[in-house]
Amino acid sequence: MLLEEFSYPEVEAYLKEKDIILVPIGSVEQHSPYGLIGTDFMTAEAVARSVGEDLGVLVAPTLCYGVSPHHMAFAGTVALRPDTMIAVVTDIVDSLVAHGFKRIIFVNGHGGNVNPLQTSFEQLKTNNVPGRFEVISWYASPDVQKLCKKMFKGNEGHHATPGEVSITRHLRPGAFAGKPDQEQEVAHPKYYWPLAADEMKRVFPDGRMESAPWMATAEYGGRILKAAAAELKKKLEDIMQLNTL
Repeated sequence: MLLEEFSYPEVEAYLKEKDIILVPIGSVEQHSPYGLIGTDFMTAEAVARSVGEDLGVLVAPTLCYGVSPHHMAFAGTVALRPDTMIAVVTDIVDSLVAHGFKRIIFVNGHGGNVNPLQTSFEQLKTNNVPGRFEVISWYASPDVQKLCKKMFKGNEGHHATPGEVSITRHLRPGAFAGKPDQEQEVAHPKYYWPLAADEMKRVFPDGRMESAPWMATAEYGGRILKAAAAELKKKLEDIMQLNTL
C-alpha cells in the first residue's frame, strides 16, 4: 500500500473506494551517541506502513526532514525552518486534495513538527481547502507511554528515549554495531523551552534529554511498535467512519 509503488491508474482506482492517505513525517537530527540520526522518520514510517498494510490504506513517501533547529549544534542534524515546513506540508496537502484525497493523516515521530503541521492545517482551512487533516504522534499514545514507563522505570525522558531507540534497534539492528551501550547518569536539569542550538548543547551536552537510551532493546522495540500501530489503527478506524464535508 505504498504510493511510490502505485501507478496513477491504480491511485484512481483506490480513490473510488477510499479517500484516506497516511503521510509519515519525522526529522533528521541527533539522537545522542546511542541512537540513529534517522530515528524519528524511521519510527513514524514503520508505524504508518504497518497500519497501512493492515487496513489497506495508502501510505505516501516519508517526509524525512523536520523542524529541528535546537539540535543544530550536533553534527549530522538537518533542520527545516517552521515556515519551510508549513509551506511544504501545505503543498503536499493541496496536491493530494486535488486528486480526491479527503482524509490526510500525518503520522508523526518528532515533537518539533506538531505546531508547524497544525499551523499549516489552519492556513489550508482559512483558504477553504476541503478535507480532514490531522497529525497523530505515535509516541503520544497512552498505551505506548504506559508500556515505556513499565519497561524503562521512569527513564524514558524526552529525547533519544529508550522507547524510540528500541524501535530502531528492532528495525535496523545492524546500524548499532559500534554504538555505545554503557550506562550514564540520567540528569534532570532545570531549563526553559524552546532552546537555541547552543543552549541545547549546554543543557544536554550529549544530546539526551533526561533519557536512558542504553536500556533500549530490539525486543522492546517490537512490542512498542505493535502498541503504537494498534493505537493508530483504532484512531484511523474512527476517522474513516466520520463523513467528510
